[in-house]
Amino acid sequence: MSPEPVENSGSQSAATTYSAALAEEVPAEVLTRAQLIADETRHELLALALKQGTGLQALNNALMDVYRLHHRVDAYTLLFELNLHPFSLIASRIMRMTGCRGGMQDILQESFLAIYRYPTKFCAEKPNAFRNWSYSIIRNTVYRHLNKVSKQGVPADSLAEILADESAESPAQATENGESAVHCRQVYGLLLALYSWAYQNELKDRDRLALELVEVRKLGYREAADLLSIRLENFKMIVCRARKKILQCMIRVLGTRKP
Repeated sequence: MSPEPVENSGSQSAATTYSAALAEEVPAEVLTRAQLIADETRHELLALALKQGTGLQALNNALMDVYRLHHRVDAYTLLFELNLHPFSLIASRIMRMTGCRGGMQDILQESFLAIYRYPTKFCAEKPNAFRNWSYSIIRNTVYRHLNKVSKQGVPADSLAEILADESAESPAQATENGESAVHCRQVYGLLLALYSWAYQNELKDRDRLALELVEVRKLGYREAADLLSIRLENFKMIVCRARKKILQCMIRVLGTRKP
């Protein structure tokens, strides 16, 4: 069953027909939002994924390519919504296989943050590109947590039969913590999306590039300043001003306090 036609004042609105496989896997509301992105960006891969794609993986590939090319916050948000549960299953399986005792929420947050920060690493040429790429990110994140835990010393599992586990959660506490974790994931996704929007719309081209050099490419301040042919003191001021603009925008939108 196909979703209802999408009304879009910015394009010639005719009945939109999605691929059957996609309509079975993805909620109609998500397809509608994806169609709006396709109409606005005229991204051929996304339009093709919606009409002729083989399912969710084709849509994931296209949305990631849109985010890579256009830095569309709404495309990243859809990726987050569509893949939060699948990522949880993948991370859980890898953690069981490796014996990793890291926090599931930490691993998911770091994985989504890597996707948010390094979209240029993605290549959409293969049909399952996003699935393979994201799987590698999750796997590497689990391994980092595994190495971190292993360096902290020998686990105290052998003491379990001797000492009572005073940190064990009651059923009520476990339920409360689970609800809190879901809320934190939603807030985290919102903040990432808002940060990306502010970065794209509130900053000048030079400010965006300066921030990208130090926060995404991880260049030192002096190296980045030399690359832009700017004095070091001026470059630091540009980065500081860009960060303040993003913070003020987020405060203004969220209404937490006056900027």
